[in-house]
Amino acid sequence: MNGVHCPRCGQQQASIESRFCSRCRFLMAGIPEVVAKGGLPPELSDPDAAGFESPRKKGVKQGALMMLSSLILVPVVAVVSAALDITPVFVALTAIVTFWGGFLRILFALIFQSGKPARNESGFVESFKRTIKGGRQAPQSLPPSDEIPADAVFTAAPGSWRDTNDLSPASVTEETTRALNHPGLNQN
Repeated sequence: MNGVHCPRCGQQQASIESRFCSRCRFLMAGIPEVVAKGGLPPELSDPDAAGFESPRKKGVKQGALMMLSSLILVPVVAVVSAALDITPVFVALTAIVTFWGGFLRILFALIFQSGKPARNESGFVESFKRTIKGGRQAPQSLPPSDEIPADAVFTAAPGSWRDTNDLSPASVTEETTRALNHPGLNQN
């Protein structure tokens, strides 16, 4: 395959690595992957791709990360509290929040959250990833109309309508025709 065609204008590109269409400047990032996957976007062809993670799987990961963070945070808080000669209440609080909080997060995810993969559209990190990857999304609907109806601009007062013959300036042809049709000129 020498190149890929632009989906907007059909122009064949010089190489697969072209970032923008040479004719219409359409963003071509991701088009070779779509062609390689038989017309499906990479996200749809691979349900485990980023952004299609189930809420349950995401919750289990978060809980496991919280539990693992207790292995680092508890000793750090213990060293800091020993160095500052503070009571070990903060060490116990850190252990409870990180380890047991993670355990409860996993439990909540397994019991209450859906196991269906769902596209995650919210959050700063996801939108930043889409921006970096160049994934522009088409608008879901047309923008609202910015037209102003004619009757909102002005309304004609009753009886103010004019006949098109009364409109000025009259053309030279109309004036000549009127003059020639004048009753005083017809001598036949």
